[in-house]
Amino acid sequence: MGESTLYKKWREPQSFTEFELRRIANVLGINYEQASALCVETKNRDSIQAEQQIESIKGFHIRSGVLLVMVVLGVVLLSLVLHLLPDTKLGKGERLSLPEYRARYIGAGVDLAPSDLGEETAFHSSLYDYEFLDITVETLGEDISLTGKMRWTLKRDSTLTRLSDFSAEGKHLGDTAALVYTVKDPVDSEVWIGTAMMYMPRSGDANGYWMTIHNDKDPARTGPFAIGTIELTRREM
Repeated sequence: MGESTLYKKWREPQSFTEFELRRIANVLGINYEQASALCVETKNRDSIQAEQQIESIKGFHIRSGVLLVMVVLGVVLLSLVLHLLPDTKLGKGERLSLPEYRARYIGAGVDLAPSDLGEETAFHSSLYDYEFLDITVETLGEDISLTGKMRWTLKRDSTLTRLSDFSAEGKHLGDTAALVYTVKDPVDSEVWIGTAMMYMPRSGDANGYWMTIHNDKDPARTGPFAIGTIELTRREM
């Protein structure tokens, strides 16, 4: 008998012929009836194991179905809670997400006079000149947005000049606009962010002050904060 045939018959002992069983019984030193009984016992044991595996699989499917139903019910209940709570209703285009930054602070503020600024060493030295081009302002209710181009030039080298994208968003209350702005440099892929307070009446020109933290190292070795003025002349759309 070949090795593969023997392996197959060993896994399915009921497939042994009478001649093969008599030869095996002779080798094992037992009679034919004992060899036949062993084949039947092995077959019954394999059948029981197969039935147990089938029952185990059925039980797993039942448990999985119950778990799936519980998950679906949990999602439905959570959706109902979010829908019923007024503080969690989402407007069009809004998403509920976890905060990326949370912190608690304690401190103080000081209203600086011009003489105080003269002694302040935290301000960056003057490095650039700025020019705003084609700035579009849109106000909807209290929300305001500015978009356009800004050209900046290095003071000590006027040949170094760049045209960057300028955008800002904030609140427009009365004639006052509080803005957070972004300047994107397409050449070096740098981004500057800052804040601005503007006197911006809904008719006429606008002016105010901006503050940021420079990415560049200050050659004067003063502080990182940069402050400056901004003047915008209204043009017809």
